[in-house]
Amino acid sequence: MTPILEFSNVDAFYGKIHALQNVSFTVKEGEITALLGSNGAGKSTILKAISGLVQVRSGTIRFMGEVIHQKLPHDIVSQGIIQVPEGRRIFGSMTVLENLELGGFTQRKDHRFLKQTLELIFTLFPRLKERAKQKAGTLSGGEQQMVAIGRALMGKPKLLMLDEPSMGLAPIVVKDIMKIISQINQQGTTVLLVEQNARAALKLAHTGYVVETGEITLSGSTEQLSQDHNIIHAYLA
Repeated sequence: MTPILEFSNVDAFYGKIHALQNVSFTVKEGEITALLGSNGAGKSTILKAISGLVQVRSGTIRFMGEVIHQKLPHDIVSQGIIQVPEGRRIFGSMTVLENLELGGFTQRKDHRFLKQTLELIFTLFPRLKERAKQKAGTLSGGEQQMVAIGRALMGKPKLLMLDEPSMGLAPIVVKDIMKIISQINQQGTTVLLVEQNARAALKLAHTGYVVETGEITLSGSTEQLSQDHNIIHAYLA
């Protein structure tokens, strides 16, 4: 499969802190790619660099063959790269429906798409349909994560980036969320998944990269990584 995203020799900084060091990886179109690693390893920084929220000092980021790391965040979103941030970041004082509609801002002229996508989201997440008029801040953590994913889908992502979707959720809810991510991928959306829950990520993804202190230290198919002694010892034991 062709790469939809190419990260080539990227260095990025937070002030004087060297957050990403010569990072290179690819995301193949139609696949789920997982970035694994402990808290603070640099996984979220990679997503922020793709979204234009962290400045790239050297190297290139290409999306569908086009260099994007010098673009503004809203232009990157308009190209179809949409991120579900860590901690969900939904608007708690707005209703579920208002949060979802806000996610469709870049597609606001395509009324047919927005209507069809809203129906799809309510099919994927029946609880959101039941709670459409409820304030999003009153929902459970799992339901808020559903709102965050649904809001991203309203933007018509070509690449959906998920930052720690299982964080703070009960195991049974994590299982549901991962199942939904798989369904979204099967319907044609490429997914880049940042996840501390290595066991869940390796079951879900096709390809994985291990990030440690801002560097890629291991990569391969998730089947290969699941059998790697270092991965088993560090993340699966």
